[in-house]
Amino acid sequence: MRIKLDEIPASGLFFRVDDDSWVSANDFVCQGPVQATVSLGKDGGRILLAGTLHLTIVLECDRCLDSFTYIVDEEFEVVFELLAKEEEASVASDHFCKGSELDVEFLAEPVVDIFSVLAQQLYLALPDKKLCCDNCLGLCPECGANLNRFSCNCARGSGASPFNVLAKLKVH
Repeated sequence: MRIKLDEIPASGLFFRVDDDSWVSANDFVCQGPVQATVSLGKDGGRILLAGTLHLTIVLECDRCLDSFTYIVDEEFEVVFELLAKEEEASVASDHFCKGSELDVEFLAEPVVDIFSVLAQQLYLALPDKKLCCDNCLGLCPECGANLNRFSCNCARGSGASPFNVLAKLKVH
């Protein structure tokens, strides 16, 4: 969904997005409804976009590789500014950003792609470490068993580690 800047009235725009067409099917599986709200407003030469994301996605645990559901419930704000024609060349080359420009996304054309913004905000809402639970035990390094479900008979800690050499370097 692309909104032209000249189509945004002085009172602003507000709408709901209830479909998941903007969610990357290659990266995410959604469970349940997908809801997003977006409001667009003008502030001088800037466009202010604020919104919310509410959806449940299926992720893979980084430790045990099991699938689990993750609830995304985020609020976000993005500020856009249209580049002047003479600025486009300088931004394409080296450009020194002023402090006031650090939180601004610059537009080369007078259009805001709402679905692209929603997709970016979904990626930003993901946890750094995707864990099915805080105390996930992961996989056994010997046999590969999921230690959350099974206890294996592998001897832990008895294997030769390439880091054992570093123990000799330890200063007493």
